Amino acid sequence: MIEERGRVVALEQSGIWVETVQRSGCHSCAAKSGCGTGLLGDFWSKASQVRVSISPETLLRIRLHDTVVIGVAENTLAASALMVYLVPLLLLVLGALAGDAVVVGSELGAISGAAMGLGLGAFAIRLFSHFNRNNPAMAPQFLRVEQGKPCTIPAVQLPG
Repeated sequence: MIEERGRVVALEQSGIWVETVQRSGCHSCAAKSGCGTGLLGDFWSKASQVRVSISPETLLRIRLHDTVVIGVAENTLAASALMVYLVPLLLLVLGALAGDAVVVGSELGAISGAAMGLGLGAFAIRLFSHFNRNNPAMAPQFLRVEQGKPCTIPAVQLPG
């Protein structure tokens, strides 16, 4: 299970909204403080909110601004990453080959075929996302409430 800590920003009857900060892959590296990539990752990090379904009994134990741990299964993450990265790339290459075969020796045919293949790949990802929008295996799962550890995600102050 891939875990991520976040701060509860809203409570609902059947779930919670959790705000997490997206960090670079080298966030936990020991050389992060002296590395330009780690510093840039911190600079470009951004917060995102995700809805997590939980049972009503668990909801009674959670308060606003609590630090919680949510997770996604490794196989779900791996399958989704393969789908998102491999399918468009594969269709781009196949489209370029098909475009080159249709208009023999034409670079324009290969370029337009690659563009159409990439567009078809993006459409396939959109369909995959649409068909799996209610799949519980694709949704993040509530794991636990972190006790005694304050969340490092800053609270956003609204004007007024």
